[in-house]
Amino acid sequence: MKMLRAWSVILTCALFCMTFPRLPVLAGTDDSVSDYYEAVDGNQIPEERLNDSVIDYDELGTLIHLYNSDVRELTDSTERTRADYVQIRDTLEAESENAQRKKRAAKDNGETEDYAEYSGYQSVYQSAVKSYNDMLGKLDSYYNNKSRLSLEKQLTQSAQNLMISYWSASLQADYSEKTEELYQSIYEDTVTQQSAGLATGQDVLTAYNNWLSMSASSETASESAKEVYQSLCLLLGVDAEGSLAVGEIPAVEENFLAGRDREADVSKAIDNNADLISERTTDSGDTAATNRKNRTVEEYENKIRMKMDDLYEGILSAQIAYEAAKTGYSSAEITWNNARSKFDLGMLSRSEYLEEERNFLQKEANFKSAQLSLLQSVETYKWAVLGIMTLD
Repeated sequence: MKMLRAWSVILTCALFCMTFPRLPVLAGTDDSVSDYYEAVDGNQIPEERLNDSVIDYDELGTLIHLYNSDVRELTDSTERTRADYVQIRDTLEAESENAQRKKRAAKDNGETEDYAEYSGYQSVYQSAVKSYNDMLGKLDSYYNNKSRLSLEKQLTQSAQNLMISYWSASLQADYSEKTEELYQSIYEDTVTQQSAGLATGQDVLTAYNNWLSMSASSETASESAKEVYQSLCLLLGVDAEGSLAVGEIPAVEENFLAGRDREADVSKAIDNNADLISERTTDSGDTAATNRKNRTVEEYENKIRMKMDDLYEGILSAQIAYEAAKTGYSSAEITWNNARSKFDLGMLSRSEYLEEERNFLQKEANFKSAQLSLLQSVETYKWAVLGIMTLD
């Protein structure tokens, strides 16, 4: 009956930690997370960079892990369980050390019965400590964290897409704003020309309407960029009121597909796909169910192969568009430099000069947009290889 004391202590510890209220775990308070946590995108970001006022592309996975509310809910649940286990283990270790001291005292005093009793206590406590250490180890296993990791991958991909969309919308907003300025100048020049008898009232009205139309387009483009910015911040779980700047997009991998093993990528995409893994590990039961399961698995694999083919072709198309836009931009740069020289020499009117500038800005925007499209295609392909893809 005396041994029941040890089991009573173990049970009391477990019940205490299950019922004792705990404060929520705050994002970034765990040193293993906030310092050099390796995010699902493979990046490890120092804490000082995370605390600056810029959202960088390589920080997205870490910011998702730290501040996204859905991810934090899963993480906090694990950390509360970890805290409970640690508290129980530490209590049991203290009891084990106490039993060891009493065992030694009983041995020194020749108290055989007490020595046996405390030896039994110590053995039970040590066994329980080992069990809780094992459970603590399992908390960090892939199996225990696979739902959170899968969610982080999906949300990080979404954040990357939003950041690319933000820059695309910002490019359009910048182009629209500059074009609005040009149309305003054209309108003002037309008014001046009318005073000199070189333009009609209709010319002035047309120029004015063009300016108003572009002004509305510029406002719409600016609002669109702002909305994408807010969506990105809300997804990351950071301030969405404009206090943070969005960092530059990394350089595009122009030759991403060069030398890639396409079949190996497809195999990895199949092996990593969560839906397929779930289907494969489902208990099929009888023969009919097994046959259905096999057909479903084969269907999933075929869908993944077709999706990977589509993504591969998407990169090829994006590369072609990028090269065309790059050529167009290079040509436009030459034309624009010539136009500026001619304008300085008085060989171009202001209206002609402004039109050349507008054409150049359009080519520049097209080139940068093509860069972003290629980057997005490459990133989507990479995530598909890691098992994150939408099977239509």
